[in-house]
Amino acid sequence: MNIYSEHNISIIDDPRSDKKIVYLPLTGYAQLMAATEVSELTSQLHGRSENASTAVDAVMVRLHRRDKNVNLTQHTVEGLRSLMLLPNNKCNFKCSYCYSANGRTNEEISPRLLEAGLNYFLNSNRAKGERLSISVLGGGEPLLSWNILRPSLEKAMALIEKRSAPCPISLVTNGSVCRDSIIQFCLDHHISLSVSFDILEDVQNAQRGCWQEVSANINRFAEAGIDVALNTVISSDNVRRMTEMIAHLVIYHPLVRKVSFKTLITKDYFHTIDDRKAYYQVFITEFFKAKAAADEYGIWLTCSYMNTCLCLSDRYCPGKFVITSEGDISTCHIVGSKRDELYSDFVFGRIDEMTGEVHVDETKLRQILSYDVTKSGKCQDCPARWHCAGGCYADHFHLNEAEHEAYCESMRSFLASYLIYKYKL
Repeated sequence: MNIYSEHNISIIDDPRSDKKIVYLPLTGYAQLMAATEVSELTSQLHGRSENASTAVDAVMVRLHRRDKNVNLTQHTVEGLRSLMLLPNNKCNFKCSYCYSANGRTNEEISPRLLEAGLNYFLNSNRAKGERLSISVLGGGEPLLSWNILRPSLEKAMALIEKRSAPCPISLVTNGSVCRDSIIQFCLDHHISLSVSFDILEDVQNAQRGCWQEVSANINRFAEAGIDVALNTVISSDNVRRMTEMIAHLVIYHPLVRKVSFKTLITKDYFHTIDDRKAYYQVFITEFFKAKAAADEYGIWLTCSYMNTCLCLSDRYCPGKFVITSEGDISTCHIVGSKRDELYSDFVFGRIDEMTGEVHVDETKLRQILSYDVTKSGKCQDCPARWHCAGGCYADHFHLNEAEHEAYCESMRSFLASYLIYKYKL
């Protein structure tokens, strides 16, 4: 694979033939080329040839354009635009792949801590004019703490009104809690809902449980007019059933038009590197089959790979302002308890229970957000550099070099398939 990073040109193998995909990420342009045309292009780029085919000319014309913006990470608390609330560490499910099970403490945030954190994040003098967002998620099941969440979110709405930019709010839930008061609140305040649900009855019951109850609640939320999306974990057991999931969704949840398929990247799930690589490759192949089916039905299907392909960034994650149930402030939602493995690496602040003051360690935050794997030669020469942008920061702690390289290979493979899909190559 030849990469011309100084020109931000990537030459990627076409998985269907012996042709190459020539991709200009900063311009938003891709085309297929034969090997002879690629050779002409490389000669043209290095000033060794004045002759070029029409295909080469098309690339050269776009070479110095810059049509795409790159999202640049800010290394201060002012730059944190996304607030994630983890109101508790208790859950009524025992999902087989839960990332927070080891940190479970049954802790629930106090209203004082929650409101102090909201006041800090939504202060009208912080990040003036910037679009913010708020997500309420686990930890545990957030709607088990509805009695605390509701009054705090009402106060947050008043703070949002004082700002000059929007701040959408979303709730992530396992779908087990559905009350009229929750439905009405979401409708009144235009709060969207993301339900963690594995769609197929046998898979949901095996991995999460309560298919019938959650399925009924999803329809109840959607029929009330709430914007409902599904977040579906894809394991080795259902990775070849993604198209079936879309068909199932059309029949059983016709009002749901947004679905995200989530890959498993965790360290302990795969027995060998070959198992991991095989899973990734099957996921990519089956995802695009399911994507074609979803497009036909008018369903927006995405996944973490797809989300990175849709934008350009200098860092995979710009960092979050995460308020845990214990009053700590973390940059990642997977760290919600002092029991979590990465607690000392990700927590950069604390809310004082007595005074309500938010204490932030700016030096620690800059240290976290300055970690940039893309500075390495491997990432500099990768066609997915501006999309993957180094990958998940937490995964660099969890995965060894071989495991991480397996993910990198899968990201490059997904990008090739995405470019074929997007540009109809």
